[in-house]
Amino acid sequence: MKINPNMFRGYDLRGIAGQDLTPEIVEHLGRAHGAYLKRRGITKALVSRDSRLTSAEYSTCLIKGLNWVGLDTVDIGLNLVGTFYWAQYYLDIKSGAFVTASHNPAEYNGFKFAIDFSETLVSDGIQELKRLVEEENYKRGEKPGQHKVIDIRQAYFNDILKRLPLEKKFKVVIDASCATAGVIAPELLRQAGCEVIEKNCQLDPSFPLGTPDPTEMVVAERLSKEVITEGADLGFSYDPDGDRIGIVDDKGGIIWNDVLLALFAMDVLNDHPGAKIMFNTLCSKVVTDIIIKSGGQPFMWRTGHSFLKKKNQEIKAAFIGELSGHFFFSADFYNHDDGLYSTLRLLRYLSRTKQTLAQAVSSLPKYISSPEIKVGCPDEVKVGLVKIIAEKLRADYPEAEVIDDQRAGDGVRLEMADSMFVVRYSQNGPYLTIKFESLTKKKYAELKSYINNLLHNYTEIDWSFGVNVESLN
Repeated sequence: MKINPNMFRGYDLRGIAGQDLTPEIVEHLGRAHGAYLKRRGITKALVSRDSRLTSAEYSTCLIKGLNWVGLDTVDIGLNLVGTFYWAQYYLDIKSGAFVTASHNPAEYNGFKFAIDFSETLVSDGIQELKRLVEEENYKRGEKPGQHKVIDIRQAYFNDILKRLPLEKKFKVVIDASCATAGVIAPELLRQAGCEVIEKNCQLDPSFPLGTPDPTEMVVAERLSKEVITEGADLGFSYDPDGDRIGIVDDKGGIIWNDVLLALFAMDVLNDHPGAKIMFNTLCSKVVTDIIIKSGGQPFMWRTGHSFLKKKNQEIKAAFIGELSGHFFFSADFYNHDDGLYSTLRLLRYLSRTKQTLAQAVSSLPKYISSPEIKVGCPDEVKVGLVKIIAEKLRADYPEAEVIDDQRAGDGVRLEMADSMFVVRYSQNGPYLTIKFESLTKKKYAELKSYINNLLHNYTEIDWSFGVNVESLN
């Protein structure tokens, strides 16, 4: 079967609905994934989906393909991806697929293909799935798989509420940007005893407010205004599949997720003294500072939640976090990211320490940090361009520690005594990601000017597409 090979990315599949992905192609993806699983002795698959326009149809087509090769399927319907992973354990089903394009724009859809508990296909596995579809290397089962539908949402709520009871009643704003979390997160928080103010919680798969991405300034600034207007204790935003969160404190302060990661590290190390804490290369230096100060062992690894999960099978970190808002409480929950667990975990931390979020953050070292900036760069040139940029950075900053080995994975991080910056290519789309910070305004301004000039020297950069690009001006 002829398919767009660029759909198959580092740790999931994403393509334009109706163009790269059609009902026929999705059914064949179900057959391919079913064959992949069946050849490994797996006979049952779990399926769930987000609220995108085509997700229900693609879920049906995927199930049809899985059943065609003989796999039994269990459909838990519309949920967040953290609930999907949780349901693997609850229902004892180690494999399956979640239909989502995460934070890609509304015209996209895609899949996370599960192959074990809390584990999805990455790299070589994704490429093998591509080969199976291209060659149509699968055969019909001797008998079709059986299918059933199960509602597990309240059981999931009950488990999280039991794990993370709250002593304080919080007033929270939930802004879901018209995506999946809007019909799920408010109910969980109300059951936890919170007063919940819903903003943009109605489902609209056209994403009328723009792509639901907690790392985008437009989302964070909107949430900030809502928290101030409502006089709330804090605010939460989510991406379309709900594995990532964004937060705003009681004063409307935007808290980037590497700062939240530092708070979570303190919380985890309180329960697991001396434990390893893993984080990705985009994170602020505050993360390492706090882990060391709290008696933990910092471990930096490449960006990509699936890469981090895979690495943790080896190093056994108690907690993993990413700048993008993926958090894994591996020692206390499971080795996967779950935005709703992260939400309640933060509330429990504030309840336990009797602090506001602003107070908790005020105790941390103060770095001046950019948001996560994305600039367009075509898939076919982005890898080569990052290599060229890495050599340029090495020459221009000879005093810096250059991290461009396995820890960086798909980019380069320059580490200096008072600052750092990262340039990497995305595994999820045609763009580069940039992040920089410094302890001083002067050095921050110097870095911003340098990076802006650097990127404008390369014609491969597509300035017609970007996120938070204004942070370079």
